[in-house]
Amino acid sequence: MGSTFEETGERRQDTRRILERADAGRRQVDREQRELLGDDVRAADSDTVFAGKYVLLLAAIFIIALSIIKSANVVLAPLLNDPAKIDQVAQVLAANSNYHTYDLNIETRRLRHQHIQRLGRTPEVAVLGASHWQEGHAGLGRGIDLYNAHVHRDYYEDILGVTEMFVRYGKLPKKMIITIRDNMFTPVEDRTDFLWIPGLADYRRMASRLGIPAHNAYANGITPQLRQRLSLPLLKANVERYLRAPIKPHASSERVHPTLDTLLPDGSIQWSTLHNQAFTSTRSKQLALAFADQRKNDPPKMDPMGIDSVDRLLGFLQKKGVEVYLAHPPFNPIFWEAVQGSPYMRGLHQIEHVTNLLAAKYGLKVIGGFNPHEVGCNSTQYIDPEHSRPECLGRIIDEFLALDKAKNGSKGRRGRA
Repeated sequence: MGSTFEETGERRQDTRRILERADAGRRQVDREQRELLGDDVRAADSDTVFAGKYVLLLAAIFIIALSIIKSANVVLAPLLNDPAKIDQVAQVLAANSNYHTYDLNIETRRLRHQHIQRLGRTPEVAVLGASHWQEGHAGLGRGIDLYNAHVHRDYYEDILGVTEMFVRYGKLPKKMIITIRDNMFTPVEDRTDFLWIPGLADYRRMASRLGIPAHNAYANGITPQLRQRLSLPLLKANVERYLRAPIKPHASSERVHPTLDTLLPDGSIQWSTLHNQAFTSTRSKQLALAFADQRKNDPPKMDPMGIDSVDRLLGFLQKKGVEVYLAHPPFNPIFWEAVQGSPYMRGLHQIEHVTNLLAAKYGLKVIGGFNPHEVGCNSTQYIDPEHSRPECLGRIIDEFLALDKAKNGSKGRRGRA
């Protein structure tokens, strides 16, 4: 677009001459006052420019500081904050190697997704659940190819999301143990953690397959994951951990490490020697009683959307020919006894009722149980109120194996007949 006449240099020269002529007839005092006014305006303009630059400088320093904090948290806690590192570890596990890590403060959903994608086989049995399954190693399957697909603190979105991972990569197992824990159906607005958010993409894909509505929490704005990476207290903790660690995370053929926890190729974990020494019966009892006091008057809440989502998923799996077993994880007997007769206990009964309704609808078996006495677990088999050792988890797997043997054995006899 062409320049206007007022924008040319010639016009600006004329303008300057007109201003000079306008000043020519003014009294000296008027000219002096005008010059003084001009100085004040120029001084104010200068102050404004300086203030603007100062604000910009502070903003730049703030942004640089946040960038440094974020980068440091990613470097110092890569299995929590660095997608590329998580993918690398998934490749290590898929190559049937172990990986020693600082602790289990990791992003399990991306790790699970990337691990399942890289699996060179379709597992015969997959266990879906929360971290109460974390020590459930493949050996509990007694020769059956058992894959532990647990994620930390699962909700109903995770049951859909992890199943989507298997379906998406063509590795849907023939049999699945799906755990229904106390807080599985907790409405989004009542949750106090955000561990479930990284799995939303897989959850939404499965919801789309099922033709059901799905939420998309934290679709906009700063996600909790980003706030985590920008956390100064987290940076402090990460630096302290890094400085005191005698050895850094690495791949290994060893299952147990003196100071580092171990991620295993079957999806389970093995605590470090140091951690196992800290898991005393006294510590476990204290944690169980403290958790009971915290939960007694806080019964599990149930979102109808969550119940319907799991219902629809079970129907989907049945059509796919997957044999599903529903499971309840047993609590530490100390915790269990402490919550008897409480509102929390009544909430557990509601969870059991919903589970039994789903099982009846699709002809499924319910294994395990919230009651540790019925499962056969004792307090020495727990590290806290709800995380049991392989000895307790093995009882649930044994129950599955017995039912599976009876079911498939009867099919075989009918076939021979």
